[in-house]
Parts: sequence; structure tokens; C-alpha cells
Amino acid sequence: MNAFAGPGVIMVTRREFLDTLASAGALAATAAGQSLAQAQSAPAAVGHAAATDPLAGRITFRGEARYEALRQAASWNARKPNRFPNAIVLAESDGDVIAAVKLAAERNWQVSTRSGGHSWSTSHTRDNSVQINLARMKQLEVDPDAMIARISPSTYGNVLNKQLREQYQLFTPSAHGVNVGMGGFAMCGGHGWNSRVFGLGCENLVALDLVDSRGDLIHASESENSDYLWAARGSGPGFFGTATRYYVRLHPRPQLMRTRGFVFGGEELETVVGWVRDTMGSFPLILEVVMIGRQKDGEPVFTLIGNCLGNSEAEVSAALAILDACPAVPRAKSSWLRDFIVPLDVEPPTDSNPTGARFAVDNIWTNASSAALLPLVRPLFSNFPTPASYVFIQVWGPVRKLPDMAYSVQGDIYISSNAVYYDPADDARCEAWAVQAMRNLDAISIGAQMNDENIQHHPARYLSAEAAKRLEKLRHRYDPQNRFPGYLKPEAIPVPS
Repeated sequence: MNAFAGPGVIMVTRREFLDTLASAGALAATAAGQSLAQAQSAPAAVGHAAATDPLAGRITFRGEARYEALRQAASWNARKPNRFPNAIVLAESDGDVIAAVKLAAERNWQVSTRSGGHSWSTSHTRDNSVQINLARMKQLEVDPDAMIARISPSTYGNVLNKQLREQYQLFTPSAHGVNVGMGGFAMCGGHGWNSRVFGLGCENLVALDLVDSRGDLIHASESENSDYLWAARGSGPGFFGTATRYYVRLHPRPQLMRTRGFVFGGEELETVVGWVRDTMGSFPLILEVVMIGRQKDGEPVFTLIGNCLGNSEAEVSAALAILDACPAVPRAKSSWLRDFIVPLDVEPPTDSNPTGARFAVDNIWTNASSAALLPLVRPLFSNFPTPASYVFIQVWGPVRKLPDMAYSVQGDIYISSNAVYYDPADDARCEAWAVQAMRNLDAISIGAQMNDENIQHHPARYLSAEAAKRLEKLRHRYDPQNRFPGYLKPEAIPVPS
């Protein structure tokens, strides 16, 4: 058992940029028209908390004055789900989480958990449930000798890495964007900074404290309650408990961080993608390569980016120099080479995921060769639903063997469709575009990533057959009453008007 065991600069990022989590008031204002209609259709309050109740002051029932603002604030995406928990608990301690789970059991409700709120599908917002919002739980303790941090799942990755940098010169993979909670990041997989070197976020989760379906606080590690740790490493919304504390593995901090990028016209798309696919086997692990395509002034624009976190000038320069060998580089419209610091304290003003926008997202993993991939790439960039929408491609492979954990599907290349817009009237059209863009790649897909899942409208293989079977058995064993709802159910995609 480790020392904590027991309860108790401008650059482009992985999805180019994630933006800051907005406040409850800002989020409520963003979707005012939609939320007003939802609030007006909501039933009367389903309960209340007396002054003597253990959750008094921290629980809000549906129908109470601040309920709708809290429901909306739980989701970073301005496109709020049409799902309404019976109550929302702003937990401040393990005891609050225990009380919330026991309340759900008494009333035959389910339990959902929100850490950072960046989930695209907002799986943490469910009907007939108690939503446990962990935003107020901000424990952050570091044991530099054990190389372990003990944190609340709501701890932002950039906040964690800032303290690790300033006080200890340590590091752990966290989300590329700011203000993303470590809970959803790690439990859904965690493809973060230098994850090709240090492992996925879920691999760096060495233990956790959680409240189980009976309302008991337990510790899970490799040596005790290990089924819970296995499931926490990658099952995402399928996890059968509420984590209250993570024990995260730390690493020596990379000493030099640099980004290299090139902007191309759409005519270079096949050249760049083909070169990356055929060359990626030579990319060192410290080199994170992504490609982003969108429209500008009605024409496709394509960006090739390399982010490098290494320990010497020679190492980093050699890694980034690989990109200069791309045959399209002499025809690039522009380029950059600059240093940066992880964590990013603020997002640049040119981010792709602006505060207050609505998002519809889908993704696939693929091992397709360039010959199979290239004929399918061009259509991805031909019909963006809005000027702000984009397609993201990330180099992850060549993949390595994973440890035994729920996370079990990965590929050489990750591709996602990202619709970005503001008008609620565009919901169906943008959702249809995001899903259809990935359905068009089904022939080369080997599965999808849990972080950006769209299980409701495009079910995919998120876990291996063996992992999915084991997870289902564990859920039945440890949560026979289905207190934790698991994955969202597939449903028909909305038809664009």
C-alpha cells in the first residue's frame, strides 16, 4: 500500500484547444431559450432537505429555484441534455457522497457523478437520479518521495501539473486543454500530455477511494478491491461507484516543450495525411503529431502540428525536424516553431472550442493503411456544417501492449468529427453531420475512444469483447440494483429539419 493508502505561451493542443469551464450563471445564460422551455415543463419539486438532513445546504431538488442553473452548469457543452436528475448534490466531503448514494437507495433512484463536466455526451446527467457534483472537492496532496499525488477527481489537470511543476519539478499526463477534471480524463482513458511516453491517464491511476452501491467508502488498489481499480481504468460511465479520491503516479518533468506547425491549403490534404501514415512508425514517443482540418473563407485549410516534450535541445530538435521532411512543407502557407509550458494556464484566443458554443462530436480508431485511408479523407473536409467545425486526426501508434484494465481498444490513428455552432436550431443538422462523417469510416474503424464517445447515435466498440464481458459481470456482482446507470442507451439520431 502506498503512503497515501486508505480512505480518508501559445500552442495548439490535442483537439487544438479546449476552453475554460464556464460558471453556472454563464452556462445558464448561454442556453437561455432552451433552458427556459425545459424549466417551464419541469414538474414540481420532488423533495426538500430539512435543516437536520445530512445534505442540507448541499442538495437541490428538481423544481427548486436554483436547480436549472446547477443542472446546466454541470455540462461544459452549451448544448444541454434533455435529461433531468431528481436532485443535485454539491458534495464537499466523502460523507456527502455517502449520504447521496444512500438517499438514492432509499428512493430507488440511480446515481451519476460529475467531476469536470467536459463530457460531450453529458453522460453524468441522467433522469431519475441523484447527480453527485464533485466540483467543490479540491484535495491536492503530493508525496514526492512516493511519486504519488492524492487528488479529488474534480481537480483540473492544469492545476495539478502547475503545482507539480512549481514545487516538485514533477509531471503526470493530463488533458491538453485547461480546466478538464482528472476524473473523466483518467476514467475514460486519458490521452494527455506525453501519454505516448508515460502512459494513459488510466494507467497512471494506481489506486482510488470510492463509495460503492451500498454507500460504503472503500479503497481500491492492485492488492485490495482490485476489481474496482480494473474497472476505473477505462470504463468511463460504465463504472459502478463514485470515486472520491485518486492516487496518481508522477514522473520527472520533461525539461523542454516545443511545438512545430504548418498550415496548408486543402489541395495538400492527401499528401500530408499519406506522408504521416507512412512515416509515423519513425516518430519518437516524445513527438505528438496531430492534423486539423476546417474551412476558411469557404476553402479547406489543413494544419500539421507536432508537440514535443523532451529533456534536451538535441532530443527535441531532432524529433521536430522529422516534420520538415513532409513533401508538402515547401508549399505551406505558414509555419511556426515556439516553446511552451505545460500546463497551459489560459487558452489562446484562437481556440477551436469557444466558451458558450454547442458541440456535436463522434470518433473512430483505425489501423488503415494510407491506401485505404486516403480515399476516405477528402470527403471529411468537403461539407462542414458551420465555419467553426473541424476534423481532428491524431497519431497514437504504433500501439503498444496495454496492461490488464478496462481500457482495451486503441488504434494507430484517431479521427474525430467536431461540429461547433451556436444556434439550437442547428442541433439536429450538426449532430447528423458529426455522426455521418464517422459512419462513412465504419469500413476502416476498429472501435472508438470513450473520451469522445457518441454511443447514443453511433454505438461503437469501446472495450474489447473480453473487457466488456468482464465489466458486465463486475457490474452485476457489485451493483446488482443497478444503482449506477452505466452507458447511455442508443437511440435514433435526430432528423435534421
